[in-house]
Amino acid sequence: MMMKGTVRVLGMIGLVGLLLGITAIDRNDAVAADGLAVSINAPAQIVSGDTFTVTVDVTNITAFDAGQFDVSFNESLIQLDDVTAGLTGTTDIPIALWNRMSTGTCRVIVNIPGVPGADGSGCLAVLHFHAASSVVGSSAVTLSNGFLNDNLGLEIAATWVGDSVDVCEPGVNPRPGDANGDGIVNAADITTLERIIVGLEGATLSADATQDGAVNTADITKAEAIVIRAI
Repeated sequence: MMMKGTVRVLGMIGLVGLLLGITAIDRNDAVAADGLAVSINAPAQIVSGDTFTVTVDVTNITAFDAGQFDVSFNESLIQLDDVTAGLTGTTDIPIALWNRMSTGTCRVIVNIPGVPGADGSGCLAVLHFHAASSVVGSSAVTLSNGFLNDNLGLEIAATWVGDSVDVCEPGVNPRPGDANGDGIVNAADITTLERIIVGLEGATLSADATQDGAVNTADITKAEAIVIRAI
């Protein structure tokens, strides 16, 4: 009788261990399978000598705790002055440290104190740049060597997506409403305005069709009016 009881208990312990092992495997698989994008969101155009911000955006991340990434850019056109905290969901994402690794490349570490884990969408960091004076051109802003982990220390699989910014001369300002900067105002600019408003593209100098200092649906209406020559 004693032997049977012992076997039964050992069997139950083995079953619990197996279930825990399956849970751990599922957890790792979920993290690896739940790939998400971390992307640079930069303004499409800025004026030489101006300051501007670029966000490192993330969408629908779960239990995020810490991460690191390198950001690279054309240092002859734009320079990184500071990196400040991001916000994901309702959680601040503090900058633990950042440093210039080489010409045009800086490394950023973000870390939430403790291990509460952050859920939601937002940005991991805000990059503060200034554009060089008297220099124009286009600079890619890319991400590399990225790593994210959750509050259990497990890697969160992600793809890393860059962007670009054009630096133009002061006074060079395409026609208001020409959101895509191709020199004319047409239906393509309305599509670009919609994408800018929902955050799929960075704002351009001429996206503000109403010239009121903001890009919103009023600029779509204004651009439509320009297209049909109603103004």
